[in-house]
Amino acid sequence: MWEDRYKLPGKQAKSVDGMLLGKVREMENDYVLTDGEPNFYIPRYLIEKYDGSSLWFKIDSDEAKSKFMLGTSPTPSPF
Repeated sequence: MWEDRYKLPGKQAKSVDGMLLGKVREMENDYVLTDGEPNFYIPRYLIEKYDGSSLWFKIDSDEAKSKFMLGTSPTPSPF
């Protein structure tokens, strides 16, 4: 889907309200894993845009913290 997926590791991941969610570590299964304190597993379908330096998500910082701050990889989506 994302032709730039191989260029994404090391790029910044940001919420819609501008919170830095860390740097993209990898895209695994249906998720983007960030490398930071803390780590986030954010579903790929929440990607809003990639501007060449940052990957933006359609979530705000509160939603990122409450739903996607996980200690382990989520199970793959059945879809």
